[in-house]
Amino acid sequence: MDLNTSPQELKAKADDLYAKQDYAGAVVEYRKLLDLMPTSVPVLKSFGLALTLTGQPEEGIQFCAKAATMQPADADVRYAYGYALGAANHFGEAIPELDAALNLQPNHIPARQGLIYCLMNAGQAAASPNPVFAEQCLTRAHKLDTKNAHLANSLLEFYVGTQQKGKAIKFVQSLDDSVKSQSPLKDQLDRLSQDPEFSTHLKVAAASKPSAPPSPAAPTSQAIKQVPCPNCKQMIMDYAAICPHCNFRIRATGTFAGMDTGPKHEWQEIAYTIMSIIWIALAGLDLARVLPTAMKEGFSGPSTFSFIVACVQILIGFGVLFRQEWLAFIAKIFCYLTLLTSGYMIMISWGFKDGLGAALHALQITVAMFMVYLINYVIGD
Repeated sequence: MDLNTSPQELKAKADDLYAKQDYAGAVVEYRKLLDLMPTSVPVLKSFGLALTLTGQPEEGIQFCAKAATMQPADADVRYAYGYALGAANHFGEAIPELDAALNLQPNHIPARQGLIYCLMNAGQAAASPNPVFAEQCLTRAHKLDTKNAHLANSLLEFYVGTQQKGKAIKFVQSLDDSVKSQSPLKDQLDRLSQDPEFSTHLKVAAASKPSAPPSPAAPTSQAIKQVPCPNCKQMIMDYAAICPHCNFRIRATGTFAGMDTGPKHEWQEIAYTIMSIIWIALAGLDLARVLPTAMKEGFSGPSTFSFIVACVQILIGFGVLFRQEWLAFIAKIFCYLTLLTSGYMIMISWGFKDGLGAALHALQITVAMFMVYLINYVIGD
């Protein structure tokens, strides 16, 4: 390094190389500059990004992380850290950083685009090991850009792949026609249209779709308000969580995720899981009740029928719990059969003055009716 070169000249040269997309050359100059300015946040940030753009994201993460630690209230610095994490496929770690960048600067377009990219990739990667998290990520990504056919296609693929036909149909119904006509979503919709059951349900849903309510009146614009920082007294925006001048934390730093945490669990889905477990528990209790009598009768007496019914109900309960579409269809058939068999068993139980047995079968009828509703809602008709 030329000893006569000032840090300002060296930084100007490095920034110029970076602007010309000569990232390899910029890395060399920024590395020299760090020897002179080891605590400069702009240099740390730019060096980290240059390393990332030359295919060295893991090393770039270290410098971007240091910059973000030193200046957490800078949206560009938080974005750079999130970008480096995303480039290294650390999508789950990148999301909070990109959220923070958007919280500090809501109109930060690169951070918004980076967040969408990381949400989509995180959702796709988690589809099998953690479907709940995957749905949250994919739904958030779609909400951030509802006109993006690739995002809509990813979410629809998730619904179809996880056998959530009811949600898939509702989602397709909610999409704009202009989005449906774009690839790759159009290609997937064409494939799904070949499924007679899916096509029929989609037509029924479209026919029963309520008319859109009138648009609410446009909100009146409010003047931008500034207030003095409690620490340094300089003027800042009233919504700021951290003072950009002195880094004083005014309130708990929120994240963009807090504004939209993805889909909330609908009560039907929670009830579906709970009722599946109750179904299994009731069938197990019934099995434990009739098994001793059936064994005494050598499995050839009246209790044998109750024993068989209880065993079948346990198997069906586990099938419903795993949310497999074809198992759910069989489960609905057995739910209807349960209405008949349990009604018959109530009469037999009363005949033998078995009040507990009658009560159990009456409860099973209630569970069966409710399960039919939940299966239709969660899995689809």
